[in-house]
Amino acid sequence: MRKFVLASFVVVLGLFLFATQVPVSITQGKVAGAVSDAISKSEVPVDEEIVEQAVIDSLKILENGQRRRLTYLFAAYIVIWLVFMLYVLRLEQQQQLLDQRLAQLEQTSNSEE
Repeated sequence: MRKFVLASFVVVLGLFLFATQVPVSITQGKVAGAVSDAISKSEVPVDEEIVEQAVIDSLKILENGQRRRLTYLFAAYIVIWLVFMLYVLRLEQQQQLLDQRLAQLEQTSNSEE
């Protein structure tokens, strides 16, 4: 049982480390293309480099926020998992104590007969 608990903890920890890595699929080329398209459709003259830098900065802020939220989410899952596993281990310990007590009662009952 303890091996199962340790193995499952390692799996959850691995998932935590894997899941907190925010995948970035928006490259600077995609940003530049999107900015160029938006500016070409706009009727207002805009400096393309300033808009592109603003979009890149906004993406960095969003990625950092997403990474922080994922970290809190998986930290909460780990805490819940740990509490549950401690509960299971405590139940196992109580079960062993009850089994010992039952064996003692059976021995006492058999010796009285």
